[in-house]
Amino acid sequence: MQRATTINRPGTAVIRQGLSHRHFLPALLALAISAPVTAQQQSVLEEVTVTAQKREQSMQDVSVAVSAFSGDAIEKMGFEEGLDITQQVPNMNFFAIFGEASSPSVSLRGISLVNFSDSWESPVSIYVDDVYRGNPAGSAIQLFDLERVEVLRGPQGTLYGRNTTGGLVHYVSRKPTDEFTASASASLGSYSEQILEGAVGGALADGVRGRFAFKSTTNDGWQTNTVTGDKLNDTDSFGYRGQLDFDLGESGGLLLNFHGSEADQNSVGFAHMGYLEAASEDAATCSISRIQDGGCTSNTFGFTGAEAVDGKFDPEHVASGAANGLITQIDTYGTSATLDWEFEDFTLTSITAYEELDKFLQDDGDGTEVVWFDEQYAVDAEQYTQELRLDGATDNATWVTGFYYYKDDRGLVTEAPTTADGLWHQEIVALDSESWALFGQVEYDLAPTLTLVSGLRYTEEEREFAQDSGPSFYEPLSVRDDLSESATTGRLGLDWRPGDDTLAYASFSTGFKSGGFSGSYNASLEATRPVSAEEITNFEVGLKTTLAEVYRLNAAAFHYTVEDYQAQVFLTVADGSVITNAGDVGGTGAEIELTAPITDNFEVIAGAGWLSTEFDSEQIFFVAGDSYTLDGNELPSAPGFTYNLVARYYQALGESGELVFQGDYSWQDDHFLQIENDPYSRHEAYGLANASVSWYSPSQRYSVQAFVNNLADEEYFTYQNTLGSDWGYGVWGQPRTAGMRFSWKL
Repeated sequence: MQRATTINRPGTAVIRQGLSHRHFLPALLALAISAPVTAQQQSVLEEVTVTAQKREQSMQDVSVAVSAFSGDAIEKMGFEEGLDITQQVPNMNFFAIFGEASSPSVSLRGISLVNFSDSWESPVSIYVDDVYRGNPAGSAIQLFDLERVEVLRGPQGTLYGRNTTGGLVHYVSRKPTDEFTASASASLGSYSEQILEGAVGGALADGVRGRFAFKSTTNDGWQTNTVTGDKLNDTDSFGYRGQLDFDLGESGGLLLNFHGSEADQNSVGFAHMGYLEAASEDAATCSISRIQDGGCTSNTFGFTGAEAVDGKFDPEHVASGAANGLITQIDTYGTSATLDWEFEDFTLTSITAYEELDKFLQDDGDGTEVVWFDEQYAVDAEQYTQELRLDGATDNATWVTGFYYYKDDRGLVTEAPTTADGLWHQEIVALDSESWALFGQVEYDLAPTLTLVSGLRYTEEEREFAQDSGPSFYEPLSVRDDLSESATTGRLGLDWRPGDDTLAYASFSTGFKSGGFSGSYNASLEATRPVSAEEITNFEVGLKTTLAEVYRLNAAAFHYTVEDYQAQVFLTVADGSVITNAGDVGGTGAEIELTAPITDNFEVIAGAGWLSTEFDSEQIFFVAGDSYTLDGNELPSAPGFTYNLVARYYQALGESGELVFQGDYSWQDDHFLQIENDPYSRHEAYGLANASVSWYSPSQRYSVQAFVNNLADEEYFTYQNTLGSDWGYGVWGQPRTAGMRFSWKL
């Protein structure tokens, strides 16, 4: 079992109001001014054991830009979802257009999924317990009872199953142990939120251990549909995970994992935005600030974004005339079997996994009471993966080699039940994918302080595509096509360890993301043609060190080039979408992370990221009647500067337990939310602050936490898009929420 060891220390849019970072940071640092106390038990400064290179290592000994948090630290910091850690990782962003139960999109170093069709896989992969999630819809529901979370930045083109260009996020659940353990927690919060979570595990028989965990979340939703008065973005979800761990003699072990989730909620509503000063053909375009404040109209609809919601243009009020509401229903089920067998000179690992997903989602693309552009998406997906791995070590080398197989069958249906003239639209798509790969990596000691890292992966992929359309906005299509690709990727690097607490490394790595087909809004035969793979080369140098035995400092600098970058551009409802190899992208940046015990009772986790991305492209697209060239553009959701901070202050209460005060903050520079870099999608810089206070009993068995998220109630958009010649929409981020959490551990 992977363990986390605590360091032993001595004795856009719209930003209308908020706490600026100039005032928030001094407020956090002021927490340190207090009488010293005895060393606390709730520290989150850890050296986490990770498996970033397919074997257990200290995070400080891995020559990869990796951030990791243990499950204990996640709980102590009050991160309710595993995805919450994205706010505390440099050069990492996260958003989910239709709510977290649907497909989450993760951006690492500016690379993200610029396409929201369920026919595509993300360049930032999500793994849960070593199993790749080809379609991550519903994954957020299962992120509980975690042992740790690992975030690997940069291309993963050697050791991981699905070759990626941006990186990956790996969630590792707690495993069964011989010791009996049990825990439970309950949260009550804003919008009538109730969260129940529990886990129990221990020995079931000689050589057999088990663990079962679950999480249930319900709330009334933080948005109101001003047309009907109904709540939107409400949640009713349940996730579970069961595990059985068997000893196979003295040398082997078998871990069986079965898990699933159900979600029944209303999707998040869209904020309608007109772009014109008046509803006429020759009207002037509004200023961007007025557009994003809902103060402008369109010739298409004839009313402003604010008028669409009866003057309540804010995150908690949206409009929708969708006849059947904005339902999201997601059911997932999966199972895996992990076999480990130790031989004299190597270890054999086999991971066999099956995942299935059923998803139905509705949205209102125009965000008005008018029944104009309402959408329905349905997905039925099955996935099978098999990984075989051998790893071992000699006196001066460590090695791993293996085989990976992936098969994914998806059925997609895109429908628009009604439009302005009473017509409807339907596209039925079948997409079958199959891939296999051989891989290997060797770490060879050239000298006591110098190690050569070399790895290689060969991958072959095949996809079969079929589309049939019924009544359609566009010319009905019946298409059959296929795509075959192969790639050789890998890594070459040098690790230098001048001392026990310092690692410096330099590496050259490559990766690729295979091509594919568009799954919806294909307005022409050309739109159904396959898009080829994108490939990345990445140069990186890094430093990991511990100063004065307690201050951990990790830093990395990188430069990458993505060739044939894959992107989707939604032109208009009338013209459909285009998925294309948009050109080449260059990215240069740096990251730094620091964990520091400032005093005996005050500690800080801090990070910062710098990023510059630029397109080299000849492609031109039209948005809202204006032409935009991609050449010189920056990637979407790729702010030039970000920083994050967690500050924790401990106050011992003697025989009454301990108090923990926490403030955390994340800030991102201005950035674009669309690849065209059109002004409508430019988001101003903003920051999000959270705060909590926790009480722990002297025995550490009980705790109570009060928390406030989005403390300053910032108003911001996580996504914006243009759908018409004079209108578009935005997706609000969550407003301020507060609550209490009660926890118990045996």
